[in-house]
Amino acid sequence: MRKREEIAIKAAVLRGPGRMEIEDLPEPDLPEGGALLKMEACAVCGTDIKMLEQGHRDLVYPCIPGHELVGRIAQTDGGDGGCHYRPSAPVREGDLVAVWPGIACGGCLPCRRGDDGRCRDIKIMGFNFPGGFAEMCALPAESLYSGTNLLPRGTDPAIASLSEPLACCINGQEQAHLCSGESVLIFGGGPIGALHALLAGSRGAGSIIISEKLAGRLSILRRNTRSLAFNPDEEGPADVVAAETDGVGVDVILTATPAVDTDSSLLRMLSPGGRLCIFSGPSMGRGESSVDMRLLHYREVSICGSYGCSSRHCRQAAELLTSGRIRADWLITKRAGLMQINEAFAHSAERAGMKSVVFGR
Repeated sequence: MRKREEIAIKAAVLRGPGRMEIEDLPEPDLPEGGALLKMEACAVCGTDIKMLEQGHRDLVYPCIPGHELVGRIAQTDGGDGGCHYRPSAPVREGDLVAVWPGIACGGCLPCRRGDDGRCRDIKIMGFNFPGGFAEMCALPAESLYSGTNLLPRGTDPAIASLSEPLACCINGQEQAHLCSGESVLIFGGGPIGALHALLAGSRGAGSIIISEKLAGRLSILRRNTRSLAFNPDEEGPADVVAAETDGVGVDVILTATPAVDTDSSLLRMLSPGGRLCIFSGPSMGRGESSVDMRLLHYREVSICGSYGCSSRHCRQAAELLTSGRIRADWLITKRAGLMQINEAFAHSAERAGMKSVVFGR
């Protein structure tokens, strides 16, 4: 029998900005109390593109990227690895799971109160721990117990790979306290903006307005969502909001693109008591704008931020997708094998469609 270190797997390895190649690596060791995962699908995130092009604050080189991952349990250790978590639904070899990419300690105050996405010692698969763009992936005990979401038989792994980005949207809409019947303006009609629209619709939102410049994406949004999608180069967002809300303003604004100036002009489009959620990290030069604090005072509007998601959000997202309550198959416009990962990245980087998904075989 061959030794484990002689069993090679293929993985996409990011060694620096602009340097990602498919390499042969030893099969990962089985973590104590954890599992080995045979990768089925891993979606490409805009953050992956940023990591390849310029790096990221949470990234540690070299790294196997990929944090929107779905795989099949290949082997489990059987112990608990001494972790604080206990499995709510034990998984077995052969089970298909969607994975929350956070690896939380389970013992700090945020973890104990259910906010493991804010764990003070969190590691993130695909950033500072090997991720899903590989044939095999190791799940530590903490991830196996808190981060695996058992998927129903027959689930399309590509659809399930949308669980993590949808989970981030759930977090953002929770932070913004979006309620049934409320109106929402989404800046950016890419995959995240589209998921926000689908989620808002499932939560009973009233008017859903999306600002998007690309004609191809506008067409896709108009066919597959009930949103009012418009091009801000042709119609001013403030004018569209005023017309759609009879001049009252929207209840919630979500920024699903970094190309938004976070200034007072956004707050003026909110209704009294409205909320602005800075969901996408503003690009350089767009996040330092001044805000008129009198708007917050007199109109009782508020600003919140949203970054990532918790394991709870990921469980909710997986259920929404696999139950059919949110239909998102149309979002996947590129499917590629691991050896064609550069094609998937190019499709996403060029914004030629919507979402790219890489398969682990």
